[in-house]
Amino acid sequence: MKRNILRASLLMTSVAAAWAGMTLPAMAQSFPGIGTVMTYNANEGTDFLQVVGAQTLSQFMLGVGQVLTQVQGTNPPERMQAVAREILEAQPELVSLQEVDQWSTGSFDPIAGTCGTTTLQYDMLQELLGALAAQGGHYEVAVQVTQNAFPPTPGLIPPASYSCVAVTDYNVILARTDLPSWIFQWSNPESGQFENELVLQTPLGPFPYPRAWASVDGQFFGHSFHYIDTHLESFDANVRELQGDELRAGPANSPLPVIIAMDSNAQAFPLPQDPTYLDFMSAGYNDVWSKIFPQRAGVTCCQDEADNNPVSQLYQRIDLVLTHGSVSPWGAVLVGADARSRLADGLWPSDHAGLVAGVIVNSN
Repeated sequence: MKRNILRASLLMTSVAAAWAGMTLPAMAQSFPGIGTVMTYNANEGTDFLQVVGAQTLSQFMLGVGQVLTQVQGTNPPERMQAVAREILEAQPELVSLQEVDQWSTGSFDPIAGTCGTTTLQYDMLQELLGALAAQGGHYEVAVQVTQNAFPPTPGLIPPASYSCVAVTDYNVILARTDLPSWIFQWSNPESGQFENELVLQTPLGPFPYPRAWASVDGQFFGHSFHYIDTHLESFDANVRELQGDELRAGPANSPLPVIIAMDSNAQAFPLPQDPTYLDFMSAGYNDVWSKIFPQRAGVTCCQDEADNNPVSQLYQRIDLVLTHGSVSPWGAVLVGADARSRLADGLWPSDHAGLVAGVIVNSN
C-alpha cells in the first residue's frame, strides 16, 4: 500500500513539474520528472561539406585538412562538459545521442602516399561520460552503434602540413542508473544500420555513408514501451524517406507503445514540412512538441558548424520525439538553445538544441 501511495505521489510530482516547465519552455531546471526522455545531437564538429564537394585529389586533401581544423576549433572535450550540464539539468531516464564521435590523427607520407599509425585525439562519448560522472550524474551506455566510419584519410593543412584523419560516428542511448526498477528500468538493447544509404563519390573512390538506429525496451512505473534513437540521412531526401520507411516497418514495428527520440533531419517547422516527417504523421505518430506547443516553433537546428556564432542561428525543427500507441505527452522543453547556454569562450554546446520530452505510458 505504501509503495502504491509513493508511486502516485511521484507521478503527481512529475506532472506538476511538467506544467511548471511548460510556462518557461527554455528553462530545463524546472522540468525534471519521472517519464522523461531526451534527444541531443552533440555535433561531431563538421558537416563534411569541404570533402563532399571536392572534385580533385588536391581539393579533397585540402577539404580533409579543413575538416580536422574545424573539429579542433569546436573543442569537443569542453563542449561535452556543457552537454553533460544540459543533460543533468533535465535528468532524463533515457537519452538519445547522435554524432558522438571518435577522432584519430596520424602521420602521412606524401611520397609513399600512405598513412601511419593513428592516435586517438577525441573520444566524445568517454568525455561526456566522464563529465556526467564528475557532475554527479548516474548514467550508463545502454546501446552504442556505429553509424559510419572513415578509415585513415590523408589531409593537407596549408602550407605543407600533412596529416591522416580517421573518424567513427556513433549513435548512443544513455540510461539512468540511480532509480529503483519499479520506477524505471530498461532491457533488450538492439541496433543496426539501414539498408538504404548514401554513397559519397570522392576522388579517392566511393565512400558509403550509412545511418544507424538503436533501441531498448523500457518501463516507467511498470508500464512497458519500446524506445528508439536514430539519425536519418541529411544530404539526400529520398534516402531519408526510405530510411523512415525502414524504421517504421522494422525497429518501430513493436506491439509496445513506441517512443522515437531522434535527429530526423526531416523539417517539421517551418513549412513546407519534409516528406519523411509527413510520412510519420500519416502513419499515426504523434509529435510531442507540437502536441504541447502547437503555436511555438521549437527550432532545434542549426548553429554555425564551428559552434561560435554570437547570435543563435537556429531556424528549423528537426530534432523530434515522436510517439505511437498508448503514450501521452506531459511536457517538452529545449536545452542549449539560447545565449545562456554558451560557454565562456563563446562556443555553443552543440550546433543543435536538445529536446526533452515528458511522457506517460498508459499500457503494459
